[in-house]
Amino acid sequence: MIRPAIGDWVGGFTAAALLLPQAMAFGLALWLPLTHEMPSAAMSGIVTAIALSLASGLAAGTAGLVSAPTGPTFALLSGTLAVLAAKMGDVQAVLAAVSIVILLAGLLQLLLAALHLGHLVKFMPYPVVSGFMTGTGVLMITSQWPHVLGSKVPLTIAEGGWIPLATVLTTMLASHLLPRHIPRLPGPLAGLLVGIGAFHLFAWGKSVPDSWMVGALPGLHHLQLGIRLPSWSDLPWQVLLPAAMALAILGALDTLLTSVVADLSTGERHASRRELLGQGCGHVLAALLGGMAGAGTSGATLAAIQGGGRRHVGIVVAACLLGFVWLFGDMVALLPVSVLSGIVLDIALFGLLDRDILLWLRTPHARGDALIALSVVLVTLWSGLMMAVVLGVALAAIAFIRQQAQVSVVLHRWDLRERSSLRRRDHEQRQALQAHADKIVGYVLHGSLFFGTADHLLERLQPDIKRARFVILDMRRLGQVDLTGLRLIEYMCGILRQHGGDLLITHPPKSMGLVKRKGHRHERMIPYHRNVRLKTFANSDAALEYAEDQLLRTLGFLRPEAAFSVPLRKCELLRAFDDHDWQKLAPSFNYREYRAKEVIFDYQEQGDALYILLSGDVLLRIPTGRRKGIALARYGPGMAFGEVAFLHPGPRSAEARALSDCKVALITHARLRNLCRRQPELGMRLLLALGHDISRSLRAADGKIRHLAEF
Repeated sequence: MIRPAIGDWVGGFTAAALLLPQAMAFGLALWLPLTHEMPSAAMSGIVTAIALSLASGLAAGTAGLVSAPTGPTFALLSGTLAVLAAKMGDVQAVLAAVSIVILLAGLLQLLLAALHLGHLVKFMPYPVVSGFMTGTGVLMITSQWPHVLGSKVPLTIAEGGWIPLATVLTTMLASHLLPRHIPRLPGPLAGLLVGIGAFHLFAWGKSVPDSWMVGALPGLHHLQLGIRLPSWSDLPWQVLLPAAMALAILGALDTLLTSVVADLSTGERHASRRELLGQGCGHVLAALLGGMAGAGTSGATLAAIQGGGRRHVGIVVAACLLGFVWLFGDMVALLPVSVLSGIVLDIALFGLLDRDILLWLRTPHARGDALIALSVVLVTLWSGLMMAVVLGVALAAIAFIRQQAQVSVVLHRWDLRERSSLRRRDHEQRQALQAHADKIVGYVLHGSLFFGTADHLLERLQPDIKRARFVILDMRRLGQVDLTGLRLIEYMCGILRQHGGDLLITHPPKSMGLVKRKGHRHERMIPYHRNVRLKTFANSDAALEYAEDQLLRTLGFLRPEAAFSVPLRKCELLRAFDDHDWQKLAPSFNYREYRAKEVIFDYQEQGDALYILLSGDVLLRIPTGRRKGIALARYGPGMAFGEVAFLHPGPRSAEARALSDCKVALITHARLRNLCRRQPELGMRLLLALGHDISRSLRAADGKIRHLAEF
């Protein structure tokens, strides 16, 4: 059973007091151009607030949300009403057609909820929202001129013709100024009370036309559930269906934006699906009861939240409005139309007109957004809100594409002078790679590779495509690749292969449909272009190592590690020792063999030995929460590792694992100390050689740190 809390009652009563004049004002503004039944018109706005708030409160999709007629939905429905009135003529048929539009809009919102599309509705650019809110405000202002001037029954100044204008101005001043001094008094309620008093004071002793007064509200027993449908063939469906779609999307957008505002105030998160479900049911109920359209309204929502309202405040608002109609409906006969016009004008001037558009015009980088907003305003005034939204979204999309196309898709370029793979190589191989550093280049891409940025990427890569042997594209930060981007990649791959090069791709996005594995055995064709095979890799280091291996192979340096072994005295660390020295040094080493995937030493394991790899392949890594950990280096025959614990015995800083069957020679810290006591000069030369190897590794680490710091 739903039991609203005390805060829901306090917040709900405050929101109902704020909504009451606003709902009646929107009802009168919508229906008076078509019918002169002012009580029924005012009642229409109240019925809408009751239906929407009740359904939204029962759905409980947003804490503190209050729904009622709003400016944007009023403007859209008002434009639809004008078109239907011109096409159909008969008042009852027009009323039924408008009800069908509201009913269809409610059903479409239910469909949006069923398909979980609520989050997509919010993807509306702010300049478009600002433009149609401003256009809506202008339309609301122009719709109130007859009531401001009292032109339906013209009177002279002496007869009181000035009273409607004076009442409107007094109502607006009260709505705008009194809440500054009495913060708990809602602006529309302040305008309503002061405006009624001012009107009757101005009209004291004068006879005012009946058209200046709203009249008593019809009782609840006069409400009829249902729509009197004309012939289906007589209905202008070419107007009804687009209007219903626009109303459903606009109402959903307005509501979900208000839900975000409510979330910021309550600290909770709204459920888009449940909120749209409530809004859809509310619109269906409003259509069947002769109401109008609406959405979540931010002013009443914030007032309800400040009063303590949360999940069930909408139910309380509906109950309060029902109680008012039941107990005080006859007192509305004392309510002047000009007071409600003043409330509508206050909402339009201070709630809908976005003056920031003028500021955007003076700001160079925001001038494009200002032009989009002004275009939407103009189209709203001349062609209607639906066309304005379509135009605004199209302009915003074009501006976004233009902006994205101006942003370089290349984040960083590197070659072998800046970066090397994790594979440790001997002096000759390092020298060869440095001599041909421009043969392997890499590009870190970011953003989106689409038709707007593809040409710019080709311009950046053109010089390297012509002279480099391998071009590596790191797509880790690339969000999307469209067909134009895929076609460009195919073209660049073809150019490189014409002169014996290749294009290597790392971290390809899922949209490319490529396998993130190393080497030609795992390559996969682009599904759209089956004549091109691309080499893809799980990470950029794997691609760089592959490119280095291929380049060294063409230069005659590299042999597969598993196919050869290096004698201990030929290893880089010990190469400088002659035969005499080697005879004294050799007894200090022991030999061990490890199988593939066997751990040589583990992370944080106590150790004091230096390992020299004679054959096979070894990987050093730091274990993490990820399955593969962080790879630090990869060693081949002739390379030494484990030097940190060798010089300072203690826990190992990384794990060493054999990638293939391997053989190692090792020397412990204790044997080094014995060597230094027996042969101090020989021990010093070994330490200097090891220090030289460590300094080279530190220089390489510095380069990698600088590379990482750039990102």
